[in-house]
Amino acid sequence: MIDGHGDDIYTHGKKIVSNFSSNIRSGQDLSALQNHLCAHISAIHSYPEPGASSLVELLAEKYKVNTGNICVTNGATEAIYLIAQAFNNAKSAIIYPTFSEYGDAAIINNHTIYWSASLDKVPQDAGLVWLCNPNNPTGTVTDKNILKAYIENHPSQYIVIDQSYEHFTIRDLFDIEEAAQYKNVILLHSMTKHFAIPGLRLGYITAHADTLAQVAKYRMPWSVNGLAVEAGKFLLNGGLETININEYLRETKQLQESLGKIEKFLVQPTDTHFFLCKFEDGKASMLKKYLIDKHGILIRDAANFYGLDEHYFRIATQSFEENIILINAIKNALTDLS
Repeated sequence: MIDGHGDDIYTHGKKIVSNFSSNIRSGQDLSALQNHLCAHISAIHSYPEPGASSLVELLAEKYKVNTGNICVTNGATEAIYLIAQAFNNAKSAIIYPTFSEYGDAAIINNHTIYWSASLDKVPQDAGLVWLCNPNNPTGTVTDKNILKAYIENHPSQYIVIDQSYEHFTIRDLFDIEEAAQYKNVILLHSMTKHFAIPGLRLGYITAHADTLAQVAKYRMPWSVNGLAVEAGKFLLNGGLETININEYLRETKQLQESLGKIEKFLVQPTDTHFFLCKFEDGKASMLKKYLIDKHGILIRDAANFYGLDEHYFRIATQSFEENIILINAIKNALTDLS
């Protein structure tokens, strides 16, 4: 999907001062990375490694697996499309509501799609199961023991688990070494999300070597550019301080509690830093427009997620100061829109 993603800040020019629509925290200090990339700008004069091999080696060393268990990609989105292509004409079950690219990639590659509300609703003849964990847009985590039991009880199904937000929860998830033991498990990872670098597009797939070989053969050479590879190596070597997840989740809880006190707003539980809200007496699109026009605040209208309707929107926690501004702006919206 080219259009329709939540972070459509690029369509609003300089009007936006606080972006709650993206699941990436905007306040991340990237100055050390920026300085490093400026010092290595000469990388743009040469072709990058065809398969980002130096970054693959660093990841393999970090996670104690073989290089054959890892494929670096141009963001997790390239990984999604590679997997859909490798399993062309498959029957795909997608656990909804979730990220739209699983469905889009499946459609392009002639999959039959089953929309399933939970793992226990997945049809037995599905060959591929797509699950986001933590899930976008709900922020909820499927318990690891439930996933493990499903994987072991369905050895003929390939389970694609998108763990792009794995660094933003304290819930127990699959680690790379453990998941690589299963031939029917494919994990997706996002350095884009982890380090707040969406403009660089950097992610990777981990899986059993035999399974990954099926997928990686469809990958085009040089899909990951030289500066992205350089950034990945810098970040894996500890070049950038990451957020304190416990503190971030405390901020999220405080934001949820404050929003939950607002009449006509239903705040849904989450296991990470973003969550769904429901504007019970109005459309999310109307609220979104008001917040942009009156306050320069951007939220995610979630109406285009399969399984949700026009009342839902998603918020990702930002700084304490921005969170307070958002709370007050929504309170004002109730008065002005009523």
